[in-house]
Amino acid sequence: MKHARILPVMIILAGVSTGCLTDPELKVHYAGFAPAQLSDGWEISVPEEVGMDSNRLGQVYERLFAEDNFPTVRSLLVVRHGKLVAEGYSRDLRDRDEFQSLQSTTKSITSLLVGIAMEEGLVDSLGTRLYEVMPQHFDEDVRKKSINLQDVLTMRTGLKFHNEEDSGPFAYTPGSSVENILHRPLEFDPGTTFYYNDGTPQLVSGIFMERMGVTLEAYADQHLFGPLGIRDHHWEKHADGLSFGAYGLWLRPRDMARIGQMVLQGGEWEDRQIVPSSWLEESTRVYANGNYGYYWWVLAEGEVYYASGDGGQKIFVDEREDLVIVLTGDPGSKDWILTSGTDTLFDGIYASIEKP
Repeated sequence: MKHARILPVMIILAGVSTGCLTDPELKVHYAGFAPAQLSDGWEISVPEEVGMDSNRLGQVYERLFAEDNFPTVRSLLVVRHGKLVAEGYSRDLRDRDEFQSLQSTTKSITSLLVGIAMEEGLVDSLGTRLYEVMPQHFDEDVRKKSINLQDVLTMRTGLKFHNEEDSGPFAYTPGSSVENILHRPLEFDPGTTFYYNDGTPQLVSGIFMERMGVTLEAYADQHLFGPLGIRDHHWEKHADGLSFGAYGLWLRPRDMARIGQMVLQGGEWEDRQIVPSSWLEESTRVYANGNYGYYWWVLAEGEVYYASGDGGQKIFVDEREDLVIVLTGDPGSKDWILTSGTDTLFDGIYASIEKP
């Protein structure tokens, strides 16, 4: 193990007294928000061509790149009318081509995969009970036999899983990840109470392996990422080999935007229906907590909704404005500036939309 170099006390004191020790700049130099033209399928446009004001949009990015603002935000992308009109990588310009951890935004990708697989016979209906699919993973508590797939997708299984204390150990616990979740005690009756957690989506991963014979990642490669032209990604797995249903997916920001645009287009991409439009309509309705669909957060049913992950990872879709916004940040960040700053950035983007 390498040890940090210890500086003489007098040098440290001298630096403090003379002001020689200064914090390095966190942000890169702001050089505008115009997206680079790459060979990745994105059509690039300028704001005025899609009904947005360049000056106001520029103010958003100037705030993003200011050294004292939004320290945990890493990237911001804006797509309108199917065209990439703005992007900025305020911490490192290389973030454009690097995988970003989606954190719980992964849950919304898992929801998309359920919608695709339903047409292939994943289960007969969302009312299908998990006990009918994988009875070998259940314990003796008969109340759990009533848990169905809709309960899983709306965080209403009633199974005890508290992210703060359970998410970390769960990832490395040996044995079946599905049994790990199903053998937990019930805190609530299944189907009654919303409780957001990272354990429940692992049951979806188990259903895919039981019914489709593949991991979520393998299924996504063939049915989602491949058709979208997403060639490179990383999806973390549990010790038992199953993809994490709640988190663990890493994508490039432009590929996050690609997913958002496909969803905005009713599940269609380049004249191919990837996700059933009926599933997108169903999964972006509110079923629990006043704002939760099938692993999507909903602001206006079927019109404005978003995927969200710890640290500020977001794929935001507004069908009314034909708008997709992608945000990434430092995973694990709890800085209040990120939370309030995200709202400020989004408000600025909306202010740049020219009214007819």
